[in-house]
Amino acid sequence: MYKYTFEFAFIVLGISILTFNFTYVAPAIPFIFPILNVLGGLLAVIPPTLLFYANFKKRKQMEQQFLIFIKDLTDSIDTGMTLPMALKNVSKKNYYFLSPGVNRLAAQVDWGIPFEKALSIFAKGTKSFLVQRSITTIIQTYRVGGKIADTLRSIGESLLTIEQIRKERTTSVRTQVITSYMIYFVFILILVTLQVFLIPSLDFNTDVSGIGNVAGGEAFSPELYTQSFTMFILIQGLFAGLVTGKLAESSIIAGFKHSILLILIGYTLFSMASQFQIALF
Repeated sequence: MYKYTFEFAFIVLGISILTFNFTYVAPAIPFIFPILNVLGGLLAVIPPTLLFYANFKKRKQMEQQFLIFIKDLTDSIDTGMTLPMALKNVSKKNYYFLSPGVNRLAAQVDWGIPFEKALSIFAKGTKSFLVQRSITTIIQTYRVGGKIADTLRSIGESLLTIEQIRKERTTSVRTQVITSYMIYFVFILILVTLQVFLIPSLDFNTDVSGIGNVAGGEAFSPELYTQSFTMFILIQGLFAGLVTGKLAESSIIAGFKHSILLILIGYTLFSMASQFQIALF
């Protein structure tokens, strides 16, 4: 609970900075406005994103170590060990984030807790769909009296195949990830060109056939274009990053790191260009 309170505090701090920035800094010190926007946005977004991504990477490592755990357990059973002995033997090895669960599983089976119940507790503790699905298969085989070693071997082969497919997929989409970044930066370049060179050359005092005013009587102005371009950058960066993460790592959560990077670079470049345009014209 404490860590979520910690992250929530960063979100509140970031939103407070943004509110103060829009309320007091924007009208008084326009040059500081984009800097505080970046700072407030980063404080509000990065801590929770890092938390989610850390959990995502933890589950990925658990799935990789689960493959090694299954192989080690199968080898131990093949040597003639009973299931409790095999679990106790493999629990001496280091499986990183998976080690606490493996040690707990071995201890529970050694204490006489039914194997099915201990496996269910182990699967829930990993919070990984892949591990939980594999454990369900093991439990079903155990209930019908099948050979655990054969089932473990089959599951290990399946997990190995899945891992190989993931690596091949990551390699194959690397070019698409680079292309996504290039498309976003071309998009930023277009907006910067419009902001620096085209917008200052427009005459906003001329009303042509009534189109000089927008709904609600608000006239077109350079500030309106700047705000619109900024929103375009934020929206494009967010969704481009999410799509990139989905392509590269099959997870939208993994895409948040791309979103943060794209938004940070895009907003910084556009803010610098806006300030340059103000100084130039």
